[in-house]
Amino acid sequence: VAVDDDGIIPESLEEHFEHLRRVGELDRIAAIYVVPYFDNPRGATMSLERRARVVEIANRWSSRRKIHVISDDAYRELRYAGEDIPSMKAVDETGDTVIVTGTFSKSYAPGVRVGWGVLPRGLVEPICNQKGNVDFGSPHLNQHLMRRVLEMGVYRAHIEQVRASYRRKLEAMLAAADEFLSPLAGVDWRRPNGGLYVWAELPESIDTGPAGRLFDVAIQRGMFYVPGQYAFPAEGEPVRRNTMRLSFGVQTPDNIREGIRLLAEAIRDVM
Repeated sequence: VAVDDDGIIPESLEEHFEHLRRVGELDRIAAIYVVPYFDNPRGATMSLERRARVVEIANRWSSRRKIHVISDDAYRELRYAGEDIPSMKAVDETGDTVIVTGTFSKSYAPGVRVGWGVLPRGLVEPICNQKGNVDFGSPHLNQHLMRRVLEMGVYRAHIEQVRASYRRKLEAMLAAADEFLSPLAGVDWRRPNGGLYVWAELPESIDTGPAGRLFDVAIQRGMFYVPGQYAFPAEGEPVRRNTMRLSFGVQTPDNIREGIRLLAEAIRDVM
């Protein structure tokens, strides 16, 4: 399904459902999966209007089989600018369409592999049963750890520290991009308000994948990125091989600046 700066495009979603109806495959669809906050890899956030339209589309096409909306809110806490947008659950008027999932591994600590979900009441028992069959149970220690963190009231204070750290890193990456990438013709990038990634587009003549020259040149210079081709579905939207995902989550602001400088040199070498 096509996306833009506001996330999934409802008209494109509608077209896909209509196509599936025509070819007799609509019954295959059980859910619409979305990452409405600072999605991976583009960092886009879905507007409240879009959220309501996606839920409305799911309900309208549920005449034969219930279609749920799975809202993966993993990055919601990682907002560095602007106002928060209400959850997709807020526009689920019936309460039986939207499934919200989240995790503490992005917002609190990467090593705490504990997630949570908000489900329609009728799905709680069957999903919990199925989860136990798949993963044989989540780590008890991590669950008790996060319970104590929440009970002690230290979660919010830690989140503010995490946000401040990531905000500095994002600002370092965007400043470095302005300094080193802006002089390069045809190079553009998104300026997200949160998340962990910056999405960049290069001239169409440059293949950012392993088969292209840029990938090897960048690695030789000591800089690594994720080729954008891995972010596109096998069917549907054309693969844009001139794209890349840049992550600012791990490195220091100084290393981020140096990495973007090295990337700019690599791009210049293959232009």
